[in-house]
Amino acid sequence: MSTWIDIIGSILIAGCVILTGLSLNQIVADQAYAASAHLDVQQSLEESITAMESDFRKIGYGTLDPTTAILVSQPHLIAFQADIDRDGTLDVIQWQFIQKNHGAGDTMGILTRSVNGGTPLPCASNVEMFTLRYLREDGTPADTTAKGQIWVVETTMAVKGPYKVVDQVQQSDRMDEARGFWRQTRLASRNIKRHG
Repeated sequence: MSTWIDIIGSILIAGCVILTGLSLNQIVADQAYAASAHLDVQQSLEESITAMESDFRKIGYGTLDPTTAILVSQPHLIAFQADIDRDGTLDVIQWQFIQKNHGAGDTMGILTRSVNGGTPLPCASNVEMFTLRYLREDGTPADTTAKGQIWVVETTMAVKGPYKVVDQVQQSDRMDEARGFWRQTRLASRNIKRHG
């Protein structure tokens, strides 16, 4: 009889160990999956930011009058002139955030870039927010109808991953999308700073 009790006890203990191992394995897999999702979002955000910063730093490059370099200055759209490919011809570069309503209050969008009126190419998808603020030299808001006042473009962007993962911050079973946020508060082109 005691042999049977020992066998049943051993089976129960082995079962608990196996369940604990499976649970631990699931936690590790969820965390690895979440870390990968967060890394993907951060890399996507970094690629978009690098391209945007490169363009914005060239605002007005090659123009005779830098005060006329910015053509459109709206919260979700900027268009400006610059000789981005250094061929002696001014190009018109446009960055635009296009929002799409996905229902249930979920507004997502894409950030596009076009050159010289060409087809807008997506630079970032799953964008939750993209806003542009235009500032004077002293950091106060510029009058966007007077383009010569704009010295600095402040950019804010938030993106989220396309699928839900376990929340790493709260260490809970709650599922949420991986998110990335970026704000460039002093992105200024040396070319538009030449005006007085």
